[in-house]
Amino acid sequence: MATSWHSNKFLNPATDGVVLPILHLNGYKIANPCVLARISHEELEHLFRGYGYTPYFVEGDEPETMHQLMAATLDAIIEEIQSIKSGANGKGQTERPLWPMIVLRSPEGMDGPQRS
Repeated sequence: MATSWHSNKFLNPATDGVVLPILHLNGYKIANPCVLARISHEELEHLFRGYGYTPYFVEGDEPETMHQLMAATLDAIIEEIQSIKSGANGKGQTERPLWPMIVLRSPEGMDGPQRS
């Protein structure tokens, strides 16, 4: 699984499509929280920048606020992707871009079916 985070290094922004990774850290677990849920916001940001991404964090526990934050984040990401692609197509940028990704932190079961 860890190797898949490096697949962005093979993308050509002038000719390839784009995948938007979303890392959902929601507290669900089998025995303990996953490794990435145990590290700080700052460490996650450094990790994913090292992997070649620009992480956008969507965090909270109020559904209405989270929906608005996710919508605004997606709008910003779409603009960033368009900028990356137009730079590669029209301006001849050759360096590998930092592709956007989302780190979504929400409480276990937020806005889902209630447990009985």
